[in-house]
Amino acid sequence: MSEVQDFGQNVGDFMRGVFADSGAGDDAVFQRDAGAEGEVRGFLADLQALYARGDVDAIVNTLADNFSTYELIAANGRPVTIRDKARMGEYLRTLFPSGGQTQIKSITANRVVANSTLGLINEEGDVVISRPDGTKEHQPLRSSALAAKTAAGWKWTHWHMSEAGPRFRVNASSQPIDANGNVIPGARVVTEDGISRVVIDGQGNSAPVQRD
Repeated sequence: MSEVQDFGQNVGDFMRGVFADSGAGDDAVFQRDAGAEGEVRGFLADLQALYARGDVDAIVNTLADNFSTYELIAANGRPVTIRDKARMGEYLRTLFPSGGQTQIKSITANRVVANSTLGLINEEGDVVISRPDGTKEHQPLRSSALAAKTAAGWKWTHWHMSEAGPRFRVNASSQPIDANGNVIPGARVVTEDGISRVVIDGQGNSAPVQRD
């Protein structure tokens, strides 16, 4: 089964679960469960706390046995597909900052839809890597996640990550800088809908991607 087919099956299972939970047939109207949506939001908040601590084992414990993800490699933003919990643990251990760096996520859930057994989340925002020299790298991100209610509680069955814009770096004064650490003339950071980008006055466009 291909990645696209697998994701389609996940979504199909979600919709079948929605209709089955509503007790109606093929013409059923989706019935949202406010209580379940609150639980899923809390489940996501707990996950963000685990990411902030870098607790890999605890993160892996939130994953379903049939978990899959389309991730972005932290160093270069290239996509990677992972279908195994153990492999996800190995990947996470390469993801978190080291050498005095810290990671902050300003990502928030802008949409949560759930019934009693399945929940779909859309998120967007910035992952910010703070470095010992006072500079920061912003990684704008959008993601979707599918959670399923199991006998052991909510578990993540699928994550899908995508870049929301070019990565960029700022100095300790929050001024955009180039790969050599020099301030980019006329550049400033703007944030819209939780996602940050660099614009250059008089040009109205984003600055080039800055990566090590």
